[in-house]
Amino acid sequence: MNISEHLKELSMINAVSSQEDSVIDYMYHYFSKYMDYVEVDTIGNVIGFLPSNKPNRKRIMIFAHMDEVGFIVRHIDENGFLFFERIGGANVNVLPGNQLQILGDKGTITGVVGTKAYHFLKSEEKGRFPAQDQLYIDIGAASKEEAHKKGVQIGSTICYQANYLERENGWVTGKAMDNRVACTVLLELAEQLSSSHTPLEWDIYLVACVQEEFNIRGVLPAVRKIKPHVSIGLDVTPACDTPELTNYSDVGLDKGPALTFLNYHGKGTLAGVLPDSKLIQSLINTCQVNKINYQREVAVGVITENAFIVFENAGIATANISIPTRYTHTPVETVSLQDVKKTIHLLYEFLTSLTKENTFGKAR
Repeated sequence: MNISEHLKELSMINAVSSQEDSVIDYMYHYFSKYMDYVEVDTIGNVIGFLPSNKPNRKRIMIFAHMDEVGFIVRHIDENGFLFFERIGGANVNVLPGNQLQILGDKGTITGVVGTKAYHFLKSEEKGRFPAQDQLYIDIGAASKEEAHKKGVQIGSTICYQANYLERENGWVTGKAMDNRVACTVLLELAEQLSSSHTPLEWDIYLVACVQEEFNIRGVLPAVRKIKPHVSIGLDVTPACDTPELTNYSDVGLDKGPALTFLNYHGKGTLAGVLPDSKLIQSLINTCQVNKINYQREVAVGVITENAFIVFENAGIATANISIPTRYTHTPVETVSLQDVKKTIHLLYEFLTSLTKENTFGKAR
């Protein structure tokens, strides 16, 4: 199966945080074709292992999360309308007048996010986004009881309407590109490594992890099991080559993967990622030697799991590789297949070039 086929199938799956089961099954199935050993842990992390046959080898983990942003039913009123909360940072501004998928007890139900008829909008309401607590979903139920009969309950999860559009220029638009595009990278990387004639000198672990969009820490049980010396995270990053983000960042589509020099969430106890200097330089060297276009990014408002992984065990050397994506956390996330291919190329060349002489981190 090729890259676009994997990406389409993964994007069409509904899997918000804690409900990743269908993606878990998908990743497990394809990892099992290419990896020497595959397991799924208690919370759903899929761990694939390709061992080196060298003595005293080190361990590297490449990971990408499987879950997508979405919503959860908080209240069903007496007229059968659904009110909801966000799971992760879903963009509620794009919801009015659009379709959503409710994952009910009796299957998936399509609902529409209601919006006040334009004819009746007051002048001060025009051009404004309604607050989240004013939004509701219409599933065609006339009462709370009818909603229950359709299989919808408090706690039912909700996803953007599945869609997938391939552009003539090699771009792809759809929901859940964050982070099924990186899951696609893991699958293609597993296939290429399994058929490589270059002996591996490090043990390689590919991990498809859970609950990143909700708590950013779902990967930690896998980290504690693997105890990697090096961790590289794969995720999307906002592409800033659209009018509203001009001059915020140089990151854009068709310019290759972005290497993260800082990401920072800036809220509460959440922090961000500063990469290991030796590791990020080694990734840059790999790009330069293999003539792989890459970008440099500093992203405020973004955080990834390596913010927590770095402090595990006795400390882990970490870095992030990002796939530029337009319109993140909406139903029309857009990526470049060329950027995906370059990300795979970078990782393959980096992993197959690792030797026992490679050292990362600051330990003396």
